[in-house]
Amino acid sequence: MSGDMKVQDLPLAGVRVIDASHVFAVPYATGLLADLGAEVIKIQAHTRMDVMAGHGPFPENIPGERAWDRVGSLNTVNRGKLGLSLDLTKPEAIEIFRRLVRVSDVLAESFTPRVMKKLGLDYAALRDIRPELIMLSNTGYGHSGPWREYGSVATSLEATSGMCWLSGYEDGPPSKIGQSYTDFLACWNAVYALLLSLHRRRRTGRGQWIDLSMYQTGAATLGPVIMDYFANGKVAGRMGNRNPDMAPHNVYRCAGEDRWIAIAVDSDEAWRALIEAMRRPAWAGDTRLADARGRIQYSGLVDEHLSAWTAGQHAEALATRLQNAGIMAGVVENGRDLLHDEQLRVRNFLEAVRHPPEAGIGERRYIGRPWKLSGAALAITRPAPQLGEHNREVLTKLLGYSDAEVDAMKKSQVIGNEIVTANKVQPLHLEGMRRNHRIGQPDSDYRKA
Repeated sequence: MSGDMKVQDLPLAGVRVIDASHVFAVPYATGLLADLGAEVIKIQAHTRMDVMAGHGPFPENIPGERAWDRVGSLNTVNRGKLGLSLDLTKPEAIEIFRRLVRVSDVLAESFTPRVMKKLGLDYAALRDIRPELIMLSNTGYGHSGPWREYGSVATSLEATSGMCWLSGYEDGPPSKIGQSYTDFLACWNAVYALLLSLHRRRRTGRGQWIDLSMYQTGAATLGPVIMDYFANGKVAGRMGNRNPDMAPHNVYRCAGEDRWIAIAVDSDEAWRALIEAMRRPAWAGDTRLADARGRIQYSGLVDEHLSAWTAGQHAEALATRLQNAGIMAGVVENGRDLLHDEQLRVRNFLEAVRHPPEAGIGERRYIGRPWKLSGAALAITRPAPQLGEHNREVLTKLLGYSDAEVDAMKKSQVIGNEIVTANKVQPLHLEGMRRNHRIGQPDSDYRKA
């Protein structure tokens, strides 16, 4: 926490959240709530590893003896939380969970619909012991409808929601969208719904069940496409990097290894400015390219000429030059660019967090929030918890168990600090990932500015 700001001064101070979710979408949402001052208690499993744990990435690509505590993605989404490990197959753990619900404001979970009901921890059961509870259940397809029991991951949801149909080149197959886009959509929708529910409870005193469908978060982004079919019978298709109303509108290779620039021209005035920036090449005098309609019709020709020109330019210098001329342009930044981006640095988007020495992680930078609040110096309040790190603290100080009872829980493995049956974890095979085009060139000195 920076400056003189204390947790009790933050917007969600005094709100206690139980995070019984896994993978990415809801953990990241509750991580943002922790940034806002909520006390978030992460329910961890010591009987199995989180789905993301086996994939890393690990610091310096070294899993270590406690690989489950060293996963970069998990340390990102679980920042600011307390860690309580429970084996929810045991009745004693269920009772602990229920006692925790009695003293909490929010419960967020991401199991398939049948799981929480089978455990007796669904909303209908929990509101009897905590009527004011706000519970968020994030599933692939929601708790109703013919697909309600289907499991899902973001990649499959990008397909079923229609996103993949629109992503890709005009003459190519449907394509996945970057890094699990519907996870981020579900995260942001979860934060929005939880904040609305907290606001409603402050006015009415009533709790709320939020039935969040990740499938619908994806479909909701395609409103214009759905309406176009509804109104005109038109099925939208793939267009690559092009735009039906602008040309040029694409990304173009620049000098250096895998360096690119995005250029978009939205008016004849901007086109003339681009011609001037290129020092009036002969081909730019082609009368077919004088107006937007012609440039769109011959966009392939325009792209060919522009690519030949940008190939000898450095992306950063060219982007600045074009922007100064009033042309929309920007470097296509890779991971290293973002890590050292001056704009993100000034806004402190990537926040330095120091892990305890025993974690063997040191200081790392994690993504913060894309927004700032006046009068609230938001920051990541603490590193993500190691497995079961706060078991004793939560059980004794918050729930009133004795130290002897906690010792007995650990002996019977109701709680734990190590994975009972850990999956075999290997470092990422960087060269193989590069050959398969899953990553670019590995960067050995990525931590240097």
